[in-house]
Amino acid sequence: MSIKRITKDAILLAIFTVIGMLSIPLGDNIKVSLQFLVLLIINGISDHLVDKIIIPTLYLLLGLVAPIYAGFMAGITPTFGYVIAFTFAGIPFHFIFKYLKFNYYIRFSLAAIAALLMIYITGTIFMMLYLNIGLGTTLLVSVVPYIAFDIAKIVAACIIVKLLPKSVKED
Repeated sequence: MSIKRITKDAILLAIFTVIGMLSIPLGDNIKVSLQFLVLLIINGISDHLVDKIIIPTLYLLLGLVAPIYAGFMAGITPTFGYVIAFTFAGIPFHFIFKYLKFNYYIRFSLAAIAALLMIYITGTIFMMLYLNIGLGTTLLVSVVPYIAFDIAKIVAACIIVKLLPKSVKED
């Protein structure tokens, strides 16, 4: 790995850590975080699949001991499955974004939706097992209230990555 790539990964991890802690409370136990937005930006500007896995994995490991998850949480919580899924969400994103031959906006959107589905599935299964509740209840609590926000994050990340200078996206 080049010094530039290592430095870029470290900066992206720092951004993920700082922004990942923040969450916006919307009442009734609904808090919207920007973790998914940052994850999409990381996936959009990292050329290498390894980086798309390493950065979220380091975020996950740091969050086991330091309060860097949304809402300044740490350790294994009911939403930990979503953080686990961040480590794998870069895989479908990478292959769809890199190898589909559509325009940028379609490729990014499809890649982001595939990553989001992986996050929703993994996080929902983990929460069901952790809390011992049914699928319907879990979806109503942990997926349905966030769909519109996650779509907005996909749109925002698509625009942000497109507007970033080429030098940021190169390794």
